[in-house]
Order: sequence, then structure tokens, then C-alpha cells
Amino acid sequence: MQEAKVVVVTGAGSGLGEAIAATFAGQGATVVRGDIRYEGDRDSRLFLELDVTDSSSWEDFASCVERRFGPISVLVNNAGVSIRTDLLRTSDEKWDRIIRTNLWAPWKGIKVFSSQLQQTNGTVINVGSIYGETVPPMTGELPASVAYQVSKAGLHRLTKVAAVELATMGIRVNAVMPGVFRTPLLEDLPDSEARLRIAGAPMNRAGQVQELAAAVAFLASNESSFVTGALLPVDGGYLAAS
Repeated sequence: MQEAKVVVVTGAGSGLGEAIAATFAGQGATVVRGDIRYEGDRDSRLFLELDVTDSSSWEDFASCVERRFGPISVLVNNAGVSIRTDLLRTSDEKWDRIIRTNLWAPWKGIKVFSSQLQQTNGTVINVGSIYGETVPPMTGELPASVAYQVSKAGLHRLTKVAAVELATMGIRVNAVMPGVFRTPLLEDLPDSEARLRIAGAPMNRAGQVQELAAAVAFLASNESSFVTGALLPVDGGYLAAS
């Protein structure tokens, strides 16, 4: 359980981030949802605006969280973006946007919250991707652009480096690597493409967002107190079979 913990979840306005935030809240944590936009009821959920691509936004956000709630115990770097385009058609602008959001932002988040996490012997969970470890089949529409795959591979390496460097500060750093999950993005795909993505996993189904949220909550719990630098697949066996 997560009672008395202050938890920050970025990209918590919808999808996986929303499920992660709800799981922590259900376990008794004070959850601060950081997102550039939020379409839910702001009166019933704690929301603070955060542009993860902007350095000053991160610094203001971290200061505001500590001032209002005290030092955080958990940082979940969930915010991410993917633009479906192949290598040769990826523009400089698209490349920069994806790398900035998916790789620079988690680094910045760890940096600005490190002093708070040290006070609480806290933990960081980065949301990576199976596509940071394996290249998806080049059939049909690309499920993940080259920039997305590179950004997630970099995030996995950042997780390991940060785990080593921050261990002496009492901070644990891990990552989950989601496979295909039932989010609005999957629901918007043509049935043929959705089936193709799901077929890559031996369990032959898409994950439920609560299943990923449970894995994140485990990595933030005392039950994982000797776990750091881990990359945990939550993918129905996709990586094992690839």
C-alpha cells in the first residue's frame, strides 16, 4: 500500500497515466497529476499543469508540489508521444519533439525531484516500451516510429544509469515496458492492425491498463525495496517470444 506517500504521475490526463494515478490514489497515496491538459473533473482530482518539454515548467512544478504537499516519495515518468512515420520521412521537428518528450523530460524530472526523493528514500518509475528493446515487424502501418523506438531505448539506459548513480542517495529507479494495452489509441486502430499487434504476444490479448498500473505500484512499494535498475516487461510475453 502507498499510504502517506506523495506520488507524482506525469501524463496522467488519460490512458495509462490516468490508470496509474487512480491505482495509487486507491491505495491511499496523495497523487499529483501533472499534464499539459486535463479533461476530467479538476475539483475531484488533484491536477497541476506541467509541460514536460519545458525546463522552467518542471522547476515550477517541483517547487509547487513540495510547497503544498512536502517531498514526494514516487515519481512516475509516464508522459510520452509517438508520431507514426518511418526513418526517412521523419522531420527534424518530429524527431526533436519525440526525444524531448520521451527522453529529455524523464531526465529533467529525475533531476528536479532528486532532492525530494532523497529525503524520502523515494523511487522513480519510468514508463518505457517493448519497442525500446525490439524492432516491431515492418508490416502494415508502423506501430512505433524510429524516433519513438530510439527514445524508449534511451529511457531504458537512463533508468539503469540513474539507478546506479542515485543508489547512494537512497533512491531506486526502475522502468516498466508496456506491450499492447486497451487504450483509446488501440480502440481507434483498424481491426486488422489491432489484431496484428495483439498477435505478437503469446497470451494473445491486449493488456488492461490496470495490469500495468499494478506493476508500477509494485515497483513503488516496500515489497520491491531491493529492486533497482530493473526493466520489467508487462507485455503478455511479447519480448520473450521476439
